[in-house]
Amino acid sequence: MSYQFLLEVLCEEIPANALAPARQQLAERFAALLAEAGIEGATVRALSTVRRLVVHLAGLPQRLPDRVETVTGPPARVAFAPDGSPTQAALGFARGQGVEVGELRVLAGPKGAVVAVTRTIEGRSTVALLADAVPGLVASLHFPKTMRWGGGEHTFVRPVHRVVALFGETRLDTAVPFQLFGVASGTTTLGHRVVAPQELDVRGVAGLEGYLARLAEAGVIVDQEVRRARLAAAIEALAAEVGCQVRPDAALVAEHVELVEYPGVARGGLAERFLALPEEVLVTTLRHHQKCLVLEREGRVAPFFLAVADRPDDPEGHVVRGNEWVAGARLADAEFFFQQDRRKSLADHGAGLDRLVFHQKVGSFAQKTEAVVQLAESLARQQEEGRVESVRRAARLAKADLVTAMVGEFPELQGIVGGIYAQLDGESEAVWQAIADQYRPAGLEGPIPRGVVGAILGVADRLDTLAALFAAGEVPTGSKDPFALRRAALAVVKICAEAPLPRVALQDAAAAAVALRAGDGELVHTLLEFLREREHYYLVTVAGVSTDVAAAVLGARWGVVVEDVARARALEGVREEPIFADLAQAFKRVRHMVAKAGAPVGGARRRSLVEPAELSLAEALGTLEKQVAGEVAAGRYGEALRLLAGMAAPLDRFFTDVLVLCEDEELRQARLSLLREVEALFLGIADLSCLAAGGDCGGRA
Repeated sequence: MSYQFLLEVLCEEIPANALAPARQQLAERFAALLAEAGIEGATVRALSTVRRLVVHLAGLPQRLPDRVETVTGPPARVAFAPDGSPTQAALGFARGQGVEVGELRVLAGPKGAVVAVTRTIEGRSTVALLADAVPGLVASLHFPKTMRWGGGEHTFVRPVHRVVALFGETRLDTAVPFQLFGVASGTTTLGHRVVAPQELDVRGVAGLEGYLARLAEAGVIVDQEVRRARLAAAIEALAAEVGCQVRPDAALVAEHVELVEYPGVARGGLAERFLALPEEVLVTTLRHHQKCLVLEREGRVAPFFLAVADRPDDPEGHVVRGNEWVAGARLADAEFFFQQDRRKSLADHGAGLDRLVFHQKVGSFAQKTEAVVQLAESLARQQEEGRVESVRRAARLAKADLVTAMVGEFPELQGIVGGIYAQLDGESEAVWQAIADQYRPAGLEGPIPRGVVGAILGVADRLDTLAALFAAGEVPTGSKDPFALRRAALAVVKICAEAPLPRVALQDAAAAAVALRAGDGELVHTLLEFLREREHYYLVTVAGVSTDVAAAVLGARWGVVVEDVARARALEGVREEPIFADLAQAFKRVRHMVAKAGAPVGGARRRSLVEPAELSLAEALGTLEKQVAGEVAAGRYGEALRLLAGMAAPLDRFFTDVLVLCEDEELRQARLSLLREVEALFLGIADLSCLAAGGDCGGRA
């Protein structure tokens, strides 16, 4: 015989982006509660709408199982005298446990016999457990932003108005009493705010399905997956009626699923003249400003859109008319701004950048443009000579759209508008694409710029931003990063790893960026360490290697990100091979020995080596150096690492048979010189000491 529990927390409207994390937290916390209570085999399901958080537990016992508790006390030799009579220690322990001395038992313990009390504790009712635990559990949910109400006494994602808490076997007919944020739990909720706003008693419903059916009758689809399916079907049907398809937009559909309790879809129309606007302007107006779905026909935007409303239908056409009116007004504004902007070329717009401040301590966007042009040219010359002119032109025009009327109205289109205007001005595809893509990637999952020119521009622009703002003292600290510099640095790493660039050395590029901002060596060091941390994050999060492998790769050499990724993946692939544990341990000894010895002393000669073990190590080193160098040059890092495995046995023998820090100065320096050569060979790929047991990376204590 199993029981079930239903909880509904009715709130004011919850932000859409908070609901999925809330469902996950509820499921995890209730599962942990059941596990802690010793309840096995129960299921947890979390549901939500924009106004309610719902949890259903099934497979519950009516009561928790009895449990046996044993409390140990003083050692038996202290609790009882030699004649067996209880001492004050035994009497005090018995009194503290509320039992007679005769009820004490003697048990074997790890340090000898002890006295103990064993008692059976009757299991609580599940209703009592839930009544005690639910308020704290719900209050513990984490949200990015919360509200206070009740004179500041209560804090939650949104004020709570009603709480339903029901328990039962086949029917949920027993109320679970508790207070949540000052609201007493009960059996009544409210239906849909518009369709059926009246009070609704759900006591006695047949489990979760009965509750869902009762709420559906009141215009509320509680199950988010059912809402998703209904919304998808309605969208497809309305688009098909006019021979269109919906432009794929999974994120917007997912947002609408969380924004409504009963999804309804209405189709609106656009004036044909608006189709002459750039497609990105149309889509931004409909999607970003009104959260409408864009319809397409034969790959082009059609004069229709779909609006999602929190009601099943729109009999009087209010939803359609309202969205058409707002969209028409916005698009008319965009049409005006577009016509105004096109009276001048994008280059002419760029003349106004000297009036636009980039940062009070740094200067204008005109000054930033000059720095980016120089840095981008430098990077282009290192990569592809034939791209220099395109890179220079793209960098010169990149920020010009910031002073256009269109970007003033639609700031989310910066870069994209510049790309459109550059294309209309007759700029080359490489140039206008680079301008349009300059803010890519928006995040780790976002696409990178489409071509070499765009990739170089994206790296140069962000490195200049980092150098300029670091020089202005805007280095991120803790959780504070008001200029999103961590994201900018991560974008640099991602572009360098994934773009079609032969090579970009971050050390050189960052130093050049700092030099253009009149920074010093300390600033270069700070910026490089910042970039190195972001590359470590990229290797672990995107490349998928373990943290110690990322540390091993970056601890050897770093900065050419595409090579760093290849080395990390190769090391991750071979690290589990049996020989590598011994090899890492041996290299750890090399690193410690070299670090302990300090700076090398000149004049060390190989001919000073005489011991068989050191001669064997020198021979192995001489054999492997060229082979490893060849594999590294070809990018075959896995093969290079396997070759290094041949050093394990000679190193082990060397450290067993040879006293490195001997009294003979010439011999000591010769042996240390040999170890430094071994160290250099390994560090061409990775610092394997990071993978050794107790690895400390680089021989540092």
